Amino acid sequence: MKVTNWLTTLSAAAVLSTSMMLAPSALAQKHVKQNLNQLVTASASIISGKVLSVTDGFDNKGRPYTEVTIEVGKDAKGKHDQGSHFTFRQFGLLKPRTMGNGKVYLGVSPEGFANWTEGEHVIAFMNPDFGGGLRSTVGLEQDKFSIKNGKVINDVGNYGLFEDMKTTALSPEEQNMITTPGAVDAGAFMNLIGKLAEVK
Repeated sequence: MKVTNWLTTLSAAAVLSTSMMLAPSALAQKHVKQNLNQLVTASASIISGKVLSVTDGFDNKGRPYTEVTIEVGKDAKGKHDQGSHFTFRQFGLLKPRTMGNGKVYLGVSPEGFANWTEGEHVIAFMNPDFGGGLRSTVGLEQDKFSIKNGKVINDVGNYGLFEDMKTTALSPEEQNMITTPGAVDAGAFMNLIGKLAEVK
C-alpha cells in the first residue's frame, strides 16, 4: 500500500511538472491580474456560446486532457462563425481516474484552470494553441465567464476586471458597469468587449 501511495504521489508530481512545461505562459498568468482591455488584447478568440460537451481522456502521447466543445453564438474577433462548434483541449483530466491496476491517476487540470459544465452559457477568452493541441483561457479562471439570468461573472467574482480602464470613450451604461462589483449585465459586457476588440 505504501509503495502504491508513493507511486501515486510521484505520478501527480510528474503531471504537474509536465503541465508547467506544456503551458508555461498560462500557468505564469495564474497570479497576474489583468483588466478587460488587457484580456481582449491577449486573446486569439473571444467566444460566447453554449457548452455542448465536456469529456476527458488521454491523447496518443499519453497526455491527460479535458476536451470542451462550445456552440458559438459570437466570436468578438470574428474568427469563428455563429453556429459553428469550437473544440479545444486543456491539460488534465476532469477528476482522478482509476487505472484498473490498483492505481489512481491524479493528473487533473491544474489549480487555477477554468472549469467547464455541459449546458452552461459562457464567454471564453482563448489563448492560441500552445502546441500539441492544448489550449486554455488567457487568464485561466479569470477568463472564463458564466452567463446566468442576464448577468456575467467569472470564477474570481470579476475581481480586478475593470481596474485602470480608461472611461472617456465609454457610454454611461458601460461606465456604470465598470464600477459595479460582482456580476454585471451581459449585454453591456458584450458590447464593451466588441468595442475594445474593434480598436485593437
